[in-house]
Amino acid sequence: MTNPSLHLRDRQVLAFKHVMEIGTVSGAARRMLIAQPGVTRLLKQLEHDVGFTLFERVRGRLVPTPEARLFHREVQRMWSGMEHLRETARRISGREVGGLRISAMPLLGITFLPDVLAAFSPQHPDARLELATFRSEQVIEDVITQRCDMGFAIVAEADDRVDSEVFSLGSLCALPRHHPLAGHEIIEVDDLDNQTIISFEPQDPLRLDLEKLMETRCIKPKSYLEVSLALQAVRLVRQGVGIAIIDPISAKVFEGEELILRPFKPALSENFALLTTRDQPISQLAKDFIILFREHFKQASVFSTWTDSA
Repeated sequence: MTNPSLHLRDRQVLAFKHVMEIGTVSGAARRMLIAQPGVTRLLKQLEHDVGFTLFERVRGRLVPTPEARLFHREVQRMWSGMEHLRETARRISGREVGGLRISAMPLLGITFLPDVLAAFSPQHPDARLELATFRSEQVIEDVITQRCDMGFAIVAEADDRVDSEVFSLGSLCALPRHHPLAGHEIIEVDDLDNQTIISFEPQDPLRLDLEKLMETRCIKPKSYLEVSLALQAVRLVRQGVGIAIIDPISAKVFEGEELILRPFKPALSENFALLTTRDQPISQLAKDFIILFREHFKQASVFSTWTDSA
């Protein structure tokens, strides 16, 4: 025997594995779809490379040596790892595994994105999916520091550390079912005079645009009631506390729940961005989710258009 070589060939090891499992060279040859002499040659080459005898012939039978049995245990361990690796590669290619971490502002994270995930999850049953809801400032930080794979946030200014896709939301007016304005086909800014307005926090872009518009038109609401979330605003509207200008995504969620939705003129819009880090390519799983998100968002936009024309 020569000194062991580090360059073991896959077919040599495969021939050895089959002979150990089947017990005969002829059986290994059938499994490998080659002639018997081919298996014998592979075994001799392997013996040469490893530096010890693998088989001895006893009464016409091929009997593994103790060294061969030790070697076979390592081959089995290695082969099991390779099979696992191949299966993992297959599942990744088939988009069955992997994780997707999403960080989102409340507008999307509480109602809209869970619906998208509900449609996405059955398509990727083995994927680990995570959705966290934070203020936009925290979402942006999560994307930059790669604590999430993507984020949805209102972005005040461009940041060269992230890639962004901007989406625009229109606005609708939500009224209690028996409100005097419920009979109007369109709610105009002048109609807000002397009304109780349920508005969002002072820094909210939709509130800022609405207040600027009312100031320009000298409209003075009766009172303001401030909330943080569209969910809170809608619950107050349903109980007859006041009226609210909300986005079509939130409006679609609460459609038909004891409130009236009317187009609001002049139209106000609120932009948000889908953010991914510029330093890291996104996974195929993330790409699939973004495609589905766009489809759902388009449906929400269609709802807004339908409501506007109703």
